[in-house]
Amino acid sequence: MSERDEPLDLGQTEFTTAEEDQLRREHDLDRPAVFDDRNAVGERAQSRSELLPEEEAGGSADPEAQAREVLRDSDLRTEVPESAPDTFIERRRSDETT
Repeated sequence: MSERDEPLDLGQTEFTTAEEDQLRREHDLDRPAVFDDRNAVGERAQSRSELLPEEEAGGSADPEAQAREVLRDSDLRTEVPESAPDTFIERRRSDETT
């Protein structure tokens, strides 16, 4: 199975099996090539694979693959915010203090 054939991982969520199955269908999570094409992941990864000077010190075996995975993760979290249960947006009213 190639990298583009692996289903995308939602991580640990509180979705029921039926909810996760529906999300997987709606967002092409079991068809990563379709997900990538829809989100132009390949093209975007090419333009983001050049390492910054501070990243060059650590190096990367495959900067384009690394960029592709970061973009996939970002796109997935954008499309399905609940896929990152350990992150959340805290909303406060303007009259509240910290």
